[in-house]
Amino acid sequence: MRWIDDVRARAGRDRPPAVAAGSPGFPGDMTRVVLRCPDGLGPERDVAGVLARPDGPAAPAVVLLHGGGGRAEPRWALDWAARGHVALALDLGAPRAADGGRRPARLDHDDIFAAVADGAGHTWLAQAAEAAADAVSLLRALPGVDPRAVGVCGVSWGGYLAFLLAAADPRLRYAAGVYAAGHLARDSAWSALLRDLPAAASQHWTDAFDLARHAPRIAAPSLWLTGTADPCFPLEAFDATSALPAGPVTRRIVPGLEHGHEPARRLTEPFAFAASVLGRGPALPAVGATSVTAGGVRAELGAAAPVLGAELHHTGDTGAWTSRRWQRSAAMIDGTTVRADVPAGGFSAAFLAVQGPAGTSTTGLLTGCDAGTGRGTKGEPLCSVAGNRTW
Repeated sequence: MRWIDDVRARAGRDRPPAVAAGSPGFPGDMTRVVLRCPDGLGPERDVAGVLARPDGPAAPAVVLLHGGGGRAEPRWALDWAARGHVALALDLGAPRAADGGRRPARLDHDDIFAAVADGAGHTWLAQAAEAAADAVSLLRALPGVDPRAVGVCGVSWGGYLAFLLAAADPRLRYAAGVYAAGHLARDSAWSALLRDLPAAASQHWTDAFDLARHAPRIAAPSLWLTGTADPCFPLEAFDATSALPAGPVTRRIVPGLEHGHEPARRLTEPFAFAASVLGRGPALPAVGATSVTAGGVRAELGAAAPVLGAELHHTGDTGAWTSRRWQRSAAMIDGTTVRADVPAGGFSAAFLAVQGPAGTSTTGLLTGCDAGTGRGTKGEPLCSVAGNRTW
C-alpha cells in the first residue's frame, strides 16, 4: 500500500486514537497528550503533543505541524486558542515505536530522503502524515469541537507536510503552510542530497513525496506563505507549486521574511485565513488574474474583502533568490482593479501585494519584464513562473 493510500484509509475510518493525557505545568488551559496511533494499518506508534483549548462551545480546531529543529510549541497552540481554536501541536521530531514492526523515523535528512530505499513507509514524511491524520480524527471526536471545522497549519517541513495531508485527507476545511514548495530535486536546499541518492531512490522519493506531484489534489482552500529570500524552498519553486491546487489558493509573499518558527509564528494571515474560511472573520483580499502591458502591471480583485492599499514589489537582480534586493513602489486601486507602473528599469521579478483589514495577499510571481514593451525577455507575454517556465 502506498503511504498516501494509508493516510486516506485512516481518514476514511475517522477513528480517533487512544490518548494518554497529563498536565506537566504548561501555561494556560493546556494538556500534554500522547497519541497511541491505531494499529491495523501499520505498527502502533506513540506521538506526543500539546492541546490548548479556548473558552466557548462548538469551537473549530487545528493541527499544528513544526519543521526541522522544532518540537510541539505551547506558545503557538496558545496563539490559536486565543483566537477560538482547539489547537493540537504535534511533536513529530522522533515518534517512539511501541512495537518492533517498523522503526520510528526522525526529522533528519536521512529519514526524510535516504530511508525511501527501505520503502516509502519508512520515511519521516509518511509516518508524520499518518500521525497528523490520526490527530485530525482525535480533534473531530473531542467534545466541544465542530468536526466540520478542522484545519491544518505548518511551518517549513511542517508546512510541506500540511499540504501533503491536505492532498490526502478530505476532512480538512483548509490548509496553511509557511515556507513550502515542491520541485525539490530541481531547486531547494536539499537538491544535492537528492542528487547524491542512487538514481532509482531519488526518483522513488520524487514520485512518492514531491509536493508538486500532490498539490493538484488539494481541494480545500489553501494559504501559501513565504519570504522573498527563503533559503530552503526558493521563491520560484514556491510560485510554481502554489499554482497547482485544484481548490482556492491565497498567497502571501513577505519581503525579507526569515526562515524559522518564530518569524512564522508572528504572521497574522494564517489566523485570518482560517477565520474567513470558517465564516468567522473577514477574508483576505482576493487577487485574481494578473497581466502586464507596456505601461503597467494589473490584477483583478475579488469582491470578498475591502482593500486598504497595494504595492508593487520588484527586483532587477538575477541569480540566487537569497541575494536579490527588492524594492517597492505604489500601486493604485481602481474599483476592482489594482494597477502599478512598471519601474523605469523593468524588473527580473515582481509581485503585487494587496492589503485588507484582515491582512495581506499577493499575486503570483511575475518575471522578466522589459519596461518599454511590457513583454518577457524573449518577447513572450508576461505571466507567472508556473506558466512560462518548464516546472
